[in-house]
Order: sequence, then structure tokens, then C-alpha cells
Amino acid sequence: WWNWGAGSGVVDGHVVGVQVGGRWTDGTGSTENALVVDGRVHKVSEELTWDYDSGDWLAPWRVHGELADLTFAPFWDHDSSTNLGVLAQRADQCFGHWTGWMSDDAGERVRVDGILGWAEDVQNRW
Repeated sequence: WWNWGAGSGVVDGHVVGVQVGGRWTDGTGSTENALVVDGRVHKVSEELTWDYDSGDWLAPWRVHGELADLTFAPFWDHDSSTNLGVLAQRADQCFGHWTGWMSDDAGERVRVDGILGWAEDVQNRW
């Protein structure tokens, strides 16, 4: 089971990208969270909290912690599922816009308002 999301765009004259993920790395000491500003990657080593309504995938999502406070506003949900008994898969991939901020390596908050991207909730049984 995992959450994953990303987005990119131009904010205040800078090319900004976000990469966030969770669940499958929880408790490992590793994260896949990062901020990219004008081609420079800033690692966000904190495990972020994902809050969303699995009963309403188009409601706003929140991904947050001490080093990030992001809101994802979906406008479209691509859902898929397969259940073959032993093998099963369920996914909701939402596309929308990210707003909020992430901290860079110097601790400065970088706005990500309006960038286009996606976020997903996926469960697989293999």
C-alpha cells in the first residue's frame, strides 16, 4: 500500500517540482520526498503525513510535516481495480494542482502554488 505524488511548474519565476511518497517507506529511515528548484534537488528526509478522504477522491488532500505543508486539489480521478483472488490491485490516481510550501536545504520555505501534478493511493496484493 503506498501514496505517491508529484508536480511541477513555474512559481515566482522559478521552475519548481515536488516529489512526495509514503506508506511503503514508513519506518525504514528512507523517504522519497524532495523539492526541486531550478534543477537543484533538496531532499526532504522527514516522513510526511497524508490526509485525504478515501470516500471522496476529489476532495482536497493534505501532505504535511515540519518541512512541508502541501494541499493537493484534484480535478480528475482515474480509478482501477482487479481482483483475481490471490492477486489484487486497486488504485486511485488523481490529477490536480498543488499549493503550499516545502523547505529547501537551507530551511527556506519555497512556495509551490498552482503547479500541476498528481497524487495516488495504491494497494496491491501479489
